[in-house]
Amino acid sequence: MASSCRKAVVSNVTIDVAPLETISLQLLLADDENERIKLYDAARSLGFFYVDVRHFNQYLADVEQLYSTTEKYFAQSEEDLLRDFWEDDEFRGYKGGKNWGSLEILRDDIVSGEVPLPAAVQPDSATVQRFISFSHKTVETILGQLSKSIWPGSECRLEDKHRTTKPNDSSLKVYRGPSLEHLSDVRDNTHTDGGSLTLLYTDKWGTQIELPWNKEWAWVEAKPGHAIVTVGDTLQSLSGGRLYSCRHRVSQPVDGFEDRWAVTYFFRPENGTPLVSL
Repeated sequence: MASSCRKAVVSNVTIDVAPLETISLQLLLADDENERIKLYDAARSLGFFYVDVRHFNQYLADVEQLYSTTEKYFAQSEEDLLRDFWEDDEFRGYKGGKNWGSLEILRDDIVSGEVPLPAAVQPDSATVQRFISFSHKTVETILGQLSKSIWPGSECRLEDKHRTTKPNDSSLKVYRGPSLEHLSDVRDNTHTDGGSLTLLYTDKWGTQIELPWNKEWAWVEAKPGHAIVTVGDTLQSLSGGRLYSCRHRVSQPVDGFEDRWAVTYFFRPENGTPLVSL
């Protein structure tokens, strides 16, 4: 359902802020029907929403620690960073370029223990493991509640394409993506997420979404204690279009260099899952 944007002022510039719904993880875990309805409405109308995780103190502490881990990791030399580069692997390891970098760690690698963490991250291995475990529980909870809304009383379930016993590319991914001196230098990177669900933690303005009801762009505010959740192309396909994968982009509201860090969890289906309606 279309809603009005509110206004915010950033460095004397007025911007439109997207009207994202807030969903309580605590209530979803309790199987609250009203919260399930709110979740479904948000996932099918805008495809972006907040999940309130403020009741989960250890998880929030782990997110804060991962910000610090990310900053330390990208303080390394390019030579050290390239030791974590995986050639011909879309998901694992370090990727980087001018003014940006990312490090991706697959959940399957953490569970199996067969692929060691990058040396610079190993001191925070317990934090990485806890973050991945709780993030996976969070997205599985969201997925289960969406299945109940899409196919009430049916045996059809999105979970059947996201079994933890099958190989998949779900991952922790951390980013360094500083804002640039000049807004005009930001390149267009409009996209949709290809996976099922994305959890994003950040404390800076950096994401714009295209509102489906008028095709105008609005900013997503970073809220402490909340994950920004994105519905991906996979869920749009598996749900037969009932869920909405929203076009979005990474940008900045105003001129000016500023360090920006992001911690994300990408929830992806089993490898080889056909992108067709269940």
